[in-house]
Amino acid sequence: MFCEMVFALAEQIVRNTPTSHCEMLVTKVTPMIDVAVSTDTPLRDYGGILGVVEFGGQSRNPDLTAGYPTVGIAMREQREQPVREVWTSASEVTSGARDGIVYGHDGTHLFGTFRLPGAEAYREATRSVYRRTMTLLHDLGYPHLVRMWNHIADINHTNAGGLEVYRDFCQGRAEGLEEAGTDMSAGLPAATGIGSRGDGVVVYFIAERSGAPLHFENPRQVPAHRYPREYGPRSPSFARATLLPSSEKLFLSGTASIIGHRSTHVGDLDGQCDTTLENIRLLLASVSEKTGGKVEMDSFTMLKAYVRHESDVPHVRRRLREEVGPLVPLELFNVDICRSELLLEIEGVLTMKFSDEVRGGGS
Repeated sequence: MFCEMVFALAEQIVRNTPTSHCEMLVTKVTPMIDVAVSTDTPLRDYGGILGVVEFGGQSRNPDLTAGYPTVGIAMREQREQPVREVWTSASEVTSGARDGIVYGHDGTHLFGTFRLPGAEAYREATRSVYRRTMTLLHDLGYPHLVRMWNHIADINHTNAGGLEVYRDFCQGRAEGLEEAGTDMSAGLPAATGIGSRGDGVVVYFIAERSGAPLHFENPRQVPAHRYPREYGPRSPSFARATLLPSSEKLFLSGTASIIGHRSTHVGDLDGQCDTTLENIRLLLASVSEKTGGKVEMDSFTMLKAYVRHESDVPHVRRRLREEVGPLVPLELFNVDICRSELLLEIEGVLTMKFSDEVRGGGS
């Protein structure tokens, strides 16, 4: 269960551009985005609420009943207490809904969510809703995707057309993004594609107005959008991490035991833990080097792990606690992973640290 922690919203800050390391395009005071994790029902004193994701015993359609976007994803047993992610802004939030997409936005960031009902195949529905999502973001003025979470029921099952459900979803996602004009080599956000205990597909996402997000790849992994055809008709569409400089948040994509494009240590839980953690360390080191900032394994402000076998959950929890310490909010979910041979996947949000020199553009 998540520790009940609420991360204080930082004051709005001023950034100059460029730095000597990367173009961090923040030239004025901007609202900050943050995430709190709790088992409590969110209250208004959390600040401006962009959206709430409830990980409980059943999936449900997103709505605005609470006055802000709320969506339920079946990730736990019915008897277990739900865990909530509360995405907040330091600025006033406006909420709305269009074409099945529910959203909240603050002038700089947008949180959105949608759900596809269970179906024999998801390609066409996924293509359509991704295209509609990108149209909505363009119309509202938030054209830059930062982070996407895709929770897909029966992710490793074979659909009515003989294709794995995840590969069918990936085909629709890639087509929808392409039809919307997305740069499939440099404009893809951090993302997770993972199983769920419910039915259908539930997606939530963060987008941004200014164009400041910076996307990163892992130096020892093939970019997912370049995977060979053996992984399906269309490759998964995501970057390994995305930095939102205005909030100094680094969004880590779902990361697993993959080197190059191949899964490693099949059937070996500790081997997969070792490789996954090393992949994360190498990525964080690469991001630090490229940005001039600092982000390490103890920089997590939220950490989630997905574990295929329930019996492996305690061991994975111990391994992660040894890695990040006792204070990082940590949740583990017993669900299927995007590849049938993978035993776990790890993702999270981290806070980067930048010196005044880097912030101010010094060399």
